[in-house]
Amino acid sequence: MRQQLRRLRHLRLRHLRLQRQQVHQQFHQPPLRNRPTARNGYSSAMRAVVSHQGSVSLVERDIPSGEGELIRVTSSGICGSDLHLISLGLSGIVLGHEFGGYTESGQLVAVRPTGECGSCEECKRALPHTCKMAAASLHGTSIDGGLAEFVRVEKSRLIAVPASVNAEVVALVEPLAVVVHGINRIPISRGMTAIVVGAGSIGLLTAAVLVDRGIEVDIVTRHPHQTQAAEALGARPISTPGNNYDFSFDAVCTQQSFDACVSATRPRGSIVEFGMVWSPVALSNTLMLKEISVIPSIFYSHDHEHHDFEEAVDVLSRNPHLAKALITHRYSLDDAAKAFNTANDRASGAIKVHFFTN
Repeated sequence: MRQQLRRLRHLRLRHLRLQRQQVHQQFHQPPLRNRPTARNGYSSAMRAVVSHQGSVSLVERDIPSGEGELIRVTSSGICGSDLHLISLGLSGIVLGHEFGGYTESGQLVAVRPTGECGSCEECKRALPHTCKMAAASLHGTSIDGGLAEFVRVEKSRLIAVPASVNAEVVALVEPLAVVVHGINRIPISRGMTAIVVGAGSIGLLTAAVLVDRGIEVDIVTRHPHQTQAAEALGARPISTPGNNYDFSFDAVCTQQSFDACVSATRPRGSIVEFGMVWSPVALSNTLMLKEISVIPSIFYSHDHEHHDFEEAVDVLSRNPHLAKALITHRYSLDDAAKAFNTANDRASGAIKVHFFTN
């Protein structure tokens, strides 16, 4: 009878749905010591975080086999897009596109989660991030991601990270590469002015990279923990921007944030739009009258001029304070539900929520 009740309770917990747009799921995890050992010295099973119809749960899966390099994950992060896709019902996939770890030879690596075919016109034009395979083979949304103890990755997606970088913060390389790509799309240089609208992780990382390049940058913050992080990164937190910046960076991608950037940007200035626009955004006559250029930025590139991931690794290796300022919460995979609730709670003070494996 107790076993039946325990099983019913387990099934009920696994099928809880998103409530008030929060990911909430509890689960029971078998202890690692009971797992059989494989030939490579690792156990033959691993823990992984998956989503199903608006909820997340910890499951036990076989360590992945097949082509590519087996990565022992040391660091993985939750992205705002993860929360959004889970709320839309993303199911049956191991989550996580921000991650890194060690190869079987012991090299610490960051992982570019996007793929590429190498033969289409976009790839031939050195625009692999616009290849159809970039999203179609994206770790964490199309193929299994890095919220797990192990993941198998194509060798071409691995970027070596120096030993001076803490293995527990290597997941920051991916969002840093997103930011580096967007900044590389514009001709910004010392002496120019910049404003960042949105002080989440992408906005704060944008400010950090601009500061690293010698740019004085203002950033619109809304909460005390964002203000504190901005100051630690060398940016100037403000509540109301001016109206004559050379470049604006929209790290929110809503109508309100876009309009704020239009208002803040000087005539013939530029606005960089980071990431995905989840709801329609209308243009305005103010944009037209000021002849502002709108520059979309998605993923990362590695062409003859820039290798965004390598540049991101360089930024992180030279600025270890970034991790201290941005990684506000750390959880074990066993606490996945709590981690996602924290990331989804605006009152939690979270900027980057990271997982560590143990």
